[in-house]
Amino acid sequence: MIGLQGAIPRLPKVDQDSGAFALKIDLSVFAIEAVLRASYKFTDRCHLFVERISPGEEQVVVTFRPKASAPPLETVVGEFSNELIDQQLREQLAREAGPIREILVAQAFAEGNLLDPEREDGDYRRDPEGIGALRGRGPLARAAGGERRETG
Repeated sequence: MIGLQGAIPRLPKVDQDSGAFALKIDLSVFAIEAVLRASYKFTDRCHLFVERISPGEEQVVVTFRPKASAPPLETVVGEFSNELIDQQLREQLAREAGPIREILVAQAFAEGNLLDPEREDGDYRRDPEGIGALRGRGPLARAAGGERRETG
């Protein structure tokens, strides 16, 4: 077993006088948007205050103050840490997939084919792929009355 003694940072304890808990967050690891989104998700359990340590500093402090019926702050801060990771990954995925999402949304609301304007002159009566020949076969088409049988 590899010795990890001292490698894992210890979380600070809840200040017994004020009942508050302060958590430093490195903004070179987590985007401020992720911090704010994670903070918002916890406003039902505690009051949160987000502030920069000092101007130009790449760290913020999130201070947790419990509400009346909140679970222990150590639990809340642990869940917050997991939510912060989740929000950071969502932020990263949104940046990576954003252009694709924009194209899909634009195409969905466009009247024509934005990706292949050459195919815009289509006519529903023309069927170069022969898709219409498949129409009227199968159980769904029969259930909808698409296939007629002659009785003699």
